[in-house]
Amino acid sequence: EGGNDYTVYIEGLPFDSTEEQIREFFERNGGITDIIEMRLPKWQDSGRLRGYGHVVFKSDDSKQKALSRDHVNGKNIGRRYINVQPVKDVVTGPISADGKAPVQPKGCSTIFVKNLPYSATETELQTTFAHFGKIVDGGIRLARNSENQNSKGFGYVEFKNAEGAYDAVQKGFKKGVTMSGRRLLVDYEENKPKGSFKTDSGKLWKKEFGERDHKRQRSTGPRL
Repeated sequence: EGGNDYTVYIEGLPFDSTEEQIREFFERNGGITDIIEMRLPKWQDSGRLRGYGHVVFKSDDSKQKALSRDHVNGKNIGRRYINVQPVKDVVTGPISADGKAPVQPKGCSTIFVKNLPYSATETELQTTFAHFGKIVDGGIRLARNSENQNSKGFGYVEFKNAEGAYDAVQKGFKKGVTMSGRRLLVDYEENKPKGSFKTDSGKLWKKEFGERDHKRQRSTGPRL
């Protein structure tokens, strides 16, 4: 998964921070100026950061500085404590405060999936989750880099029924769901996607599926 040798997982980011501020944080604390890419999931409704993501460097020296508590790891951005981990050591299963699998919001039929291989496609995501339940037409939304169209490492899967989402999250918590040898984080997604994702053909998701979805809801009513 290209660049993984020099990739770290970072969490604790302020939700209102920008990529520019995060780059400045790395430069200020570790003298790191060779960040190739930042893959930072955002909330669909507000566009604010979810607080975690992956940062890819050009060199191992920068990666080691990011992991070192003498430089970046453990420092603060504002009042937020920043934790940096090697990608392979990240615990990807979502856990609630009582150590149990997340509670499903009423009627929630969409899941959020992260830690995807950067080479992942919509077809692979469909194949991985189809056996949990029927996926609605256009229900696979993979966040892509606007420049090279590679996966950003996260996406969304919308099932026809809430049972599909429940089974996927339960499997992710108990036994793990994997793709290309990577364990995926699978959690419930309550927010409505904006439809700004692009399909693997480069078309905007909302143009390819939005109108069809609108007609379906108009004729059948809201999905539960």
